Amino acid sequence: MQKSILALMFGFAFCANLLSQPIYFSVKFPDDYELIGCGVMPDTSNGPIITYYSNCNFNVGISVKDQVFNLNATGGCKKILRTWKLVYWCDYDPNWPGPTIIPNPGNTDVGPTINGDIYNHGYLQYTQIIKVRDNVPPVFLNCPDSTVLFCDYTNNDPAQYGNKCEGPVDLSVKVVDDCSGTDITLTYLLSLDLDGNGSMETFISSSMPNAWPIEKTIMGDTVCGTIKLPPGVGLPYGTHKVEWIAADGCGNQSICKYDFATKDCKEPTVVCVNGLSVNIMPTGMITLWASDFLKYAYDNCTPDDLLKIAIRKAGTGTGFPFGNTSVTFDCNEIGQQEVEVWAEDECGNGGFCITYVIIQDHFGACTAPGPVSGTITNDQQQALKGAHVLLQNNLQPATQFITKTDAQGNYAFAGAPGTCNYSIIPTLDTLPLNGVNTMDVMLTDWHISGTQALPTPYRIIAVDANADGVVDTDDLDVMGDLITGVIPTFPNSPSWRFVPLAYSFTDPLDPLADLFPETISTTCPAPSGLNQHFVAMKTGDADGNANLIHSLISSPDDRGSSAGTVTFKMVNQRFQAGEEITAQLISPELSDMLGFQFTLSANPENLELLSAEPMLTAKTGAFPAQGDASMSWYRRSGESSGIRPVLKLRFKALANSSLKQSINFSSDITRAEAYDLGRQPMGVELEFAPTKIKGAQAKLLPPSPNPTTGPFTAQFYVPQEGNISLILSNLNGGAISTYQEYAEEGWHSVEMPVNGKAVTGVHVLHLQTEYGTEVQRVMLQR
Repeated sequence: MQKSILALMFGFAFCANLLSQPIYFSVKFPDDYELIGCGVMPDTSNGPIITYYSNCNFNVGISVKDQVFNLNATGGCKKILRTWKLVYWCDYDPNWPGPTIIPNPGNTDVGPTINGDIYNHGYLQYTQIIKVRDNVPPVFLNCPDSTVLFCDYTNNDPAQYGNKCEGPVDLSVKVVDDCSGTDITLTYLLSLDLDGNGSMETFISSSMPNAWPIEKTIMGDTVCGTIKLPPGVGLPYGTHKVEWIAADGCGNQSICKYDFATKDCKEPTVVCVNGLSVNIMPTGMITLWASDFLKYAYDNCTPDDLLKIAIRKAGTGTGFPFGNTSVTFDCNEIGQQEVEVWAEDECGNGGFCITYVIIQDHFGACTAPGPVSGTITNDQQQALKGAHVLLQNNLQPATQFITKTDAQGNYAFAGAPGTCNYSIIPTLDTLPLNGVNTMDVMLTDWHISGTQALPTPYRIIAVDANADGVVDTDDLDVMGDLITGVIPTFPNSPSWRFVPLAYSFTDPLDPLADLFPETISTTCPAPSGLNQHFVAMKTGDADGNANLIHSLISSPDDRGSSAGTVTFKMVNQRFQAGEEITAQLISPELSDMLGFQFTLSANPENLELLSAEPMLTAKTGAFPAQGDASMSWYRRSGESSGIRPVLKLRFKALANSSLKQSINFSSDITRAEAYDLGRQPMGVELEFAPTKIKGAQAKLLPPSPNPTTGPFTAQFYVPQEGNISLILSNLNGGAISTYQEYAEEGWHSVEMPVNGKAVTGVHVLHLQTEYGTEVQRVMLQR
């Protein structure tokens, strides 16, 4: 059967013969695919692939049409439905209602292959799916990498958070996206510590009903988002967390999360009484209290009854004067004197007001009948500034005058206190560590052992640190404990002691055998009232280098220039939170120095100090709360030298970090310094690197304990990783116990067992390495 058909298709008229054929052609429709890139538009070059099987003179006509669905506002991401229509002119039936629809498989991206036959009526349609996707997420501008602090200067609202103090916060972010532009969706998650116990127990999501809304604004190509709290609403003091999520229209998202803290930064308001006028007491002094000058004080957060109140003389310090609730004026301060009255809130903010008091002497308490004066110096005739000197009569009621020595060590009173029977009493009890360091302990030890006597009787009195009348090892312990911060002051002695210059010791080599005077008593102010001199002794100062000018304020000792720097080493270790770490501090060459002292400080956010154990004879202190360990060592007779571990430290890791990032030398408790063979101070530094020994030699330290009745500790060094052996043998070479391992470069500590073969006597411990053999003797007692 044959038909002659006149058809109008694609703008062309044609006549086609339809002949019965099984298959006229086959078509492979294009695959579905995805394009990566912002706003990319696919071309149509990769269309259907057609294979012809008949001798029809007409080809297959192809048309294409795109339907585009934009997924974001800029059209950077889109879904395209590309419809292909095919007409086979030799088989096309124009009376057929429409094309034969070839469905998209859906479960595969591969386009179908279809045979053109009589059942298709010469007209096919297929829809290809093309996705254009941007895979670059939005970018937060300047997302904080540390805790953001919001200072509060507002008054507390008792209606919020159960009367816990709160402050305003500004939780804002800025986001950009190269493809989606400003078509960015912002959400947030808040983790809040509303009860102030240090744990974030409350969570708020922007998707929750009644959540605080996000105020979104556009600045050019930047999206700005702010969590909009109601007017007057803040967050309670403490640390909280916010997590911002930015999503573009292309299915990408970014997260910006950071801690933030609200804190009271406003100092209390303090109002003073406008001046006082008082008369000095018969003692030559008057004590006034902070409450005498305070009119009122209040704070934006701390209740009035919880404010700390203190006072000090104006210009004598900075910051809140802890513990100073009163001030005392003496005869040297007649006239108008200014005071600072302070208040401190529970957050540590301090504010103050300044007022004045007029000190008067209407009753003549400060008038003395005759001159009394003198000078206070050390045993090198150097003046001591700032020592208090009390002049009082020895009758009842007592009358007193107080003055201080000037920069030349001089003191003077206009007259004796109303009688010829009076006493002069110098005192100074500040800065116990002034002039006291490890060299003073060493010199005291040399004096005790007879190695080198102290040069003057005053130095011998100075090193009687516990004031028991004897210089012995107890004084070494007291000085060592003071240097390492184990004790804050000398237990039974003031920082300074004084002996009248005119006093003659019975035996200058043993001055403590005398009941020497520490005051001057006289029965006549003139002529003996003049030139009443004292020798000052700084407790614990064996070499006489205490600072005499800055004896009242914290200041470094006058020790001259540094003689260089020595380097201690520690093997760096990385650690994870929860781990327990053991570290050893390795000394420089000990034979090159007389001693050292330092504070080793660990970052308390990364490490908790568990213990600090000296590995040679030394004084140490451990202060876990601050993460500090202190140490003081000096060379003792018979002590081995060399490069060796000196301090064993145990820590618990609180965060993921490393020793190099967490530990350093400081002078927080014990001043960090070492001493060369000439007793000159040197700086100390800490290097985190494997300890090297010249010539790449292995090193075996003397075992500990030695002698021993059982297992002992062997400490050794290998200059490079490799196999090592430790062998304990008798003098005939018979092995008693062995230990083998592959040891990394650096110092190691191993517990060696002692089995039943061992007998009392001398044995030999061998360290065998690729870099030589080291031996040490071991005395066993069975």
